[in-house]
This record gives sequence, structure tokens and C-alpha cells, in this order.
Amino acid sequence: MTTQLRAPAAAAAALLPFWLAACSGGASIPQPAGPSGANPSPLAREAVKIREFNDLPKYYDYYSAAAIAPGPQNTLWVTDYIDQDAGENAIVRIATSGKATATYYYGGLTSEGSSLDSITQGPDGAMWMADGYNGQILRMTTDGTFTSYPVGNFYGPNCITEGPDGALWFTATRGSGESEIGRITTTGSLKTYPAAGEPIGITAGPDGALWYAEYAGDKIGRITTHGKIKEYSNGITAGSGPYSIAAGPHGALWFTEVTGARIGRVTIKGQITEYAGPIAPTERPTGIAAGLDGAMWFTEFEFVDSYRVLASKIGRITADGRITQYSKIDAQAEPTGITLGPDGNVWFVESYTNRTGRISFPNFPTTKKSSSKIMGGSR
Repeated sequence: MTTQLRAPAAAAAALLPFWLAACSGGASIPQPAGPSGANPSPLAREAVKIREFNDLPKYYDYYSAAAIAPGPQNTLWVTDYIDQDAGENAIVRIATSGKATATYYYGGLTSEGSSLDSITQGPDGAMWMADGYNGQILRMTTDGTFTSYPVGNFYGPNCITEGPDGALWFTATRGSGESEIGRITTTGSLKTYPAAGEPIGITAGPDGALWYAEYAGDKIGRITTHGKIKEYSNGITAGSGPYSIAAGPHGALWFTEVTGARIGRVTIKGQITEYAGPIAPTERPTGIAAGLDGAMWFTEFEFVDSYRVLASKIGRITADGRITQYSKIDAQAEPTGITLGPDGNVWFVESYTNRTGRISFPNFPTTKKSSSKIMGGSR
């Protein structure tokens, strides 16, 4: 973390590589609306409506939305990053109207600030965050009461999700480069497992295990709730940078390749397929989440240089790998975290412009609330 104020409107572009918005979270997979959960069909561009909301904290242009996840009572929660010299990180409760209804501020364990890189709802109804700068897992009740659980990783943890065993699971990387997968109960009992490849995104899979993306290892990892790890790399192009991962329909998981400009699919047996479609080699797919339409939705953007965003898009990929891109957002938005909301719409955050966004399908039967638990978001 820098000790110098960032130039207005340039914060998120400098921050993103490579820890922001890598989670998709949740322990259940949304069931597609429509007849018999059939394979998702293409959506006409005019059938997809994207709306941006400008209701996050303002301090010139220094705030950068980092992660988003659904919470209790049909709400969404966003972590909003700011340099510690300008203010404190914010955790914002958002209604499905897009309006902010509460904001809680957290500075950190010291005056050096914090980095709330991901957020998820825990089985206890509280919101849990990974604070990589302070080396802690942070629990926050919905009235803004914080509890800190140190995990001893100065440069981690970076992503957190609810596991199938009633605990929270997270990825972490130490300053020495060593990596870990961590498990923490809602009472703070902690256990870690050595891992490789700089794990970033993590999510619960349909097989009762946790699955994670290895950014440096170009692999997808699987860890059981007892700590047994297996890695899969066959089918992943070298240098692709697997980043965010989420469970999808039909018993598979999907992940983004942030430096490979592709979307990957992995079955629970470890069979991997990559899809590029219309994604340009210079574009960066970042967050990914399942929608109620039976497809996966992802965020992507393209840099002019390390401080300026050239183009921003929302992507959709069907179960058979057909990709559609939507550019109905601010070109400089830099969308990152994405999640399925409690209203059945897909929600995302814009790190560069510090906004939230909502993707809805007025002519498609997906906006009804799912009867199953909705998976969390990136965090």
C-alpha cells in the first residue's frame, strides 16, 4: 500500500493487479429460471438492461469499489477502498434499488489503514472480509461492529468465501511468497494448509469441496474440508493467470484468466476447457458469477496504460461456451467484483468510477427470487 495520495480517478487501475475482486463465494448454485432448467439460450442485446448507481462514498475521486456480496434481508454489501492518507475504508449496505442505506468505516489495526479485498456473508449472518494489509479476517455485524481475527499473513489473506462445512475459507500469500488456504470458524478457530501457485479466488464447489484459482501457477486447485489438496493444469494456457472462480450450473466451475483473456471451465473431475470467443487479447476478464439464466456473467476491462482504462464491458458465457459482450457502461468504469443479488439480478462494482451496477433481463424469467440460497460475490 502506498503512503501517497493517488491521482484522482486513477486509483483502481493502479490497484487491481492482482488481488481485487477475485472471489465469487457462496455455498449454493443458483438454479436457472425457465422450463426444466434448460441450457441457457443467447439473450438479445436489447433484452439486457444495465444500470449504474452513483451512491458510494465520495472523497474527490479517491474511493475505489473493491468487492460486492449479498447479505441478510435482501441487501448487498460493498467494500470501498481508499488510501489511508485520505480516509478510512468503507463497507456500504446497498438496497436492490441501488441506494446506499448504511455506511460503516474501518481504518485498520494501525494508522496504516486496511485493504478489504473481498467480502461474503457468513453462516452466522455477519459479513466477513479479508484484510490483506493487516493480515486478518474481519467480521462485521450488520450494525457495524467489527471483530478482528489475525492470521499472520502480512500480504494476505485476499479472498474469502463460505464453505460447505459452516466455516469460512480463504486464500492467503505471505510476504515470503508462501501460499496458504485457510479455514476459520465463526468463533475464530483457525487452521491453515500450505498451498502453491499464489491462490487468489476461492469458492465452494458442487462436490462439497473448495475450489480456487492459482494466479502464478496457472492451475485450478481443489481442497477438501479436511485439507487434502489436488491441482489441475491440463488445458490451461501458460501465463493465463487464473483469477476469479465461481460454481455454475451442470456441476462445473468457471474461472477468469486475467492475463490470458479467456474464460475457463473445470469439471469436478478436473477436465478444463478454455474459451476466448470475442474477448480481445488485451482485455482482462476479472470477476465471475452465475446468473439465474443458467449462464455465467463476468467483468472485463482494457487498459490504455497502468493508470487509464480504455474500455469496460460485461460478459456472458453460456454452458456451451458462447460469449456475448455488453458495453452499456462507462468506458472507464473498470468493472471488477460481480455477484448474483437477492433480487435475482446480477450486480457488479466499478473500481475506477466507484459505482455499483445492476444487470437485469426484463424479457427473460430470471428476476424472481431464487428459492435456494443465493451464492455470494466478490468480494
